[in-house]
Amino acid sequence: MPINAIKSLNRLKNEVVHCKKCLDLVKTRKRPVPGTGASKGKIIIVGNYPSIEGAEKTGIPYTNDSPGKLLRKVLQELRLSLSKDTYITYLVKCTPRKTSIKDSKEKNIQVRLLKKHTNNCIYFLTKEISIITPHIIISLGLDTSNIILENFFSVEKKYSNMNKIHMRMFKNPSFKLVPFYEPQDVTERKVVTEKKYLEDFKSLSKLLKVI
Repeated sequence: MPINAIKSLNRLKNEVVHCKKCLDLVKTRKRPVPGTGASKGKIIIVGNYPSIEGAEKTGIPYTNDSPGKLLRKVLQELRLSLSKDTYITYLVKCTPRKTSIKDSKEKNIQVRLLKKHTNNCIYFLTKEISIITPHIIISLGLDTSNIILENFFSVEKKYSNMNKIHMRMFKNPSFKLVPFYEPQDVTERKVVTEKKYLEDFKSLSKLLKVI
């Protein structure tokens, strides 16, 4: 009997919501953010982790903030559909943070993931990939790309410059990987212009149409 991908993803989302592997994240997170999109999508887009002001508030990947709006604009421009061909998720489903006090006010600050976070959470991404069976994965950002290359392509080298791997294609027997700058590189760090970001995604769209 064939496995129902929608039911499998729903079970996995339930696991994500109730996961308590990273005790430090469990104590500080507002909510975990499972992936969303087409259960048999040809494309999976993988970000690093949910942002405090964005997905962590809504529980939906890439929503409620500028990076989220940019990625949704990319999907619209490329005519990619979360109901038909595309799935979006995060490498780690919870938001790492530290708390600082400034002017007697408490403020949450996002911090980089620890290795234990990715080690604990890579299980969920592995399951998402096995259920959805994509043809191509787009990894957003240097850290996410390095971890996916290590875990799914046996690439031990750690790249230190996103320019070296941006839009470069990696292949394994199951799917292709194309690393991309993350939306924050456009909206916050200003490493790439929005025009160039959209142009690069559009240049990739020919490949996306044939897979």
